[in-house]
Amino acid sequence: VPAGAETVPVAGVRKVIFERMAYSSATVARVTEFVEVDATNLVALRTQLKAELQKTEDVSLSYNDLLIMIVARALREHPLVNSTVVGQEIKLLPQINIGLAVDTERGLLVPVIRDADRKSLIEIVHEVRSLVSRAVSGTSLPDDLTGGTFTITNLGMYEVDGFTPIVNLPESAILGVGRIQAKPAVFEGQIAIRQMMMLSLSFDHRSIDGAPAARFLQRVKHLIENPFLLLM
Repeated sequence: VPAGAETVPVAGVRKVIFERMAYSSATVARVTEFVEVDATNLVALRTQLKAELQKTEDVSLSYNDLLIMIVARALREHPLVNSTVVGQEIKLLPQINIGLAVDTERGLLVPVIRDADRKSLIEIVHEVRSLVSRAVSGTSLPDDLTGGTFTITNLGMYEVDGFTPIVNLPESAILGVGRIQAKPAVFEGQIAIRQMMMLSLSFDHRSIDGAPAARFLQRVKHLIENPFLLLM
């Protein structure tokens, strides 16, 4: 180590992250699949709903709120992705509890939206606000940060296009979300400016093969591109 190097203590939340990420990398047979998604309709939906919710609920709608609802629907339809490895067995989990990675001054925290597939968008919006607020202020309740079955990590606000997230054990998969960016794309046989985004699904190949993971990711893509399907 060069002389004068600054030392950052590995303690508290950083120690937990230090140990859990190293254990995940050493344990999980990680594979990451990428897919580019046309999020134009999702952007339009968020714009419309955001204005309405600010008037009626006095809250701001984020893309994470919509993604939690979309991912919860896809997990319900693809239960293998909502699983965990216990010894030599794969357990399909009865609850869909989605963790949302949050950057805080203390480090990365993952508050959990429980039974996300059973909640309305309004319920998700209010719960996410409460969970994130407590995480950022350092007042998270014990249940806030436990019991997750799947995690979403979004780095779009930092202008990141794509990345390979590490599986948050004991979960079997994690979805990485890149930024939404207007760029030329083929739409209905023509070149048009569309709102495009990159998704990256990292999963444990011990419990999930590439094809089932791809089908789940394909479903998430389809719901993002056609968010009106959430009404069905």
